[in-house]
Amino acid sequence: MKQKHNVYRTIHSQQMVEYMWRYTLHMQATQIPCAAVFFEDLDFSLLEEAVRIEIERNDCLRLRVYRRGFGLREYFTDPYDPGRIPVHSFVTKEAQTAFFDADAAEKLDVFRGETFRILFFRSYNGGCGIYLNVSHMCMDAMATAIFFRDLMAVYDALRDGTALPPPLAKYEDIIKNEQNNPALEERLAAAERTLTDWMAGEKPTRFMMVNGQKTLERHRRRFHLKNLRFPFVYMPLNDKTHFLKLPLTAEESRRIADFTAENCVSPEWLFQLGFRLAFTSLSGGENDMLFWVLCPRRRTVKEKRCGGTLASPMPWREIIPPEMTFAEALRQHGETQAFLFRHADVPFTAVRSAELKRFRMTLLQSANSMMFSYLPFEKDTFGGRKYEYLGFNFGHYVMPLYTITMREPESGCYVFSYIHRLWLSTDEEVERFHALAVKAIMTGLAAPEKTAARILEELKC
Repeated sequence: MKQKHNVYRTIHSQQMVEYMWRYTLHMQATQIPCAAVFFEDLDFSLLEEAVRIEIERNDCLRLRVYRRGFGLREYFTDPYDPGRIPVHSFVTKEAQTAFFDADAAEKLDVFRGETFRILFFRSYNGGCGIYLNVSHMCMDAMATAIFFRDLMAVYDALRDGTALPPPLAKYEDIIKNEQNNPALEERLAAAERTLTDWMAGEKPTRFMMVNGQKTLERHRRRFHLKNLRFPFVYMPLNDKTHFLKLPLTAEESRRIADFTAENCVSPEWLFQLGFRLAFTSLSGGENDMLFWVLCPRRRTVKEKRCGGTLASPMPWREIIPPEMTFAEALRQHGETQAFLFRHADVPFTAVRSAELKRFRMTLLQSANSMMFSYLPFEKDTFGGRKYEYLGFNFGHYVMPLYTITMREPESGCYVFSYIHRLWLSTDEEVERFHALAVKAIMTGLAAPEKTAARILEELKC
């Protein structure tokens, strides 16, 4: 069957997923389980027909991956009928969450053609939902939003008897562009040198966890390495995770929304700064740290209407001197983000290799304290529909901590989802870290002229 289709090498953003597979025995560590609940009565038979059309329109749903030697190859199948899509009903939130957590932790058999699962459901809170569990090799977080948005636009066209929405861009075209493209590789090599020099800085960074230096000290004792600077966080046998969803209050969320609107700053900068101050507070005042931040890499209109995996982690290293004010630190974060996003096409694998070389680490070590994603969902993300967007616990993850922040469309409250490896940190440590980050943000909003040193003093109280 593969011989009937054009066969491609995986592109740089997909190689991130392939790289992650090397550090876990559980492929569900690279799945994206999510659901969109719409507060209206949906015709599931019509929605099933919309899914068939979406499979034809959204070619990343037809992506298939297979092994060739020590590498991977991929191709796109023809449109197909997925068959009957099950419909489930839930009476309680607990039963609904437990059901989807169980499915999220069930491995997609990617190399046998199962790159996604779709289920319909009637939610405990009166909505009608669509659940999607998809391989990160085929979609990133923004691609899931594009899937739900386009699927509902197709559903509306079928229901109303109108023309289908404009076609989506083809992920296959983007993959073709990265095949045997010397000009692209030359440009990426130049950008890679600039980015890795910037990441390395004048001296090594510090690894930090939500428990301060506790993890590092434990590894120093366990492995009898008293001068160890970076712990062994990529241990494939210890990748079990827990999922914590911690919302802000309505008042805290309102203050953040008002401040970002009045000062023309991104909520992402604000959350990054809060996390950094919390890490510093837990680590004895250390003000130099490295995060991975997930860049969506969708710049053009075509890319914004394209499924597939385009996102790439970028090494966000920041130093906040004690005398720098909260407002100055926010501006610095904006400049850092602009720099990183200009170099966002540099492959994760290249940056990771540079990290190993510059900081003299083994494959099991990392200087990265956290992976962070901000999802800019708004009330009109799905055409003005009243909706709820849900994530679930897939049970295993490669990195020590992954934090996703978004604003719930109806309540307007910001929600922080933490996926942390239980071998490295506890729920209580994550909750304490979260509380410190929120306190740092609220303190800075109340008095943007306060210095980092003063805010850190207040975090000790």
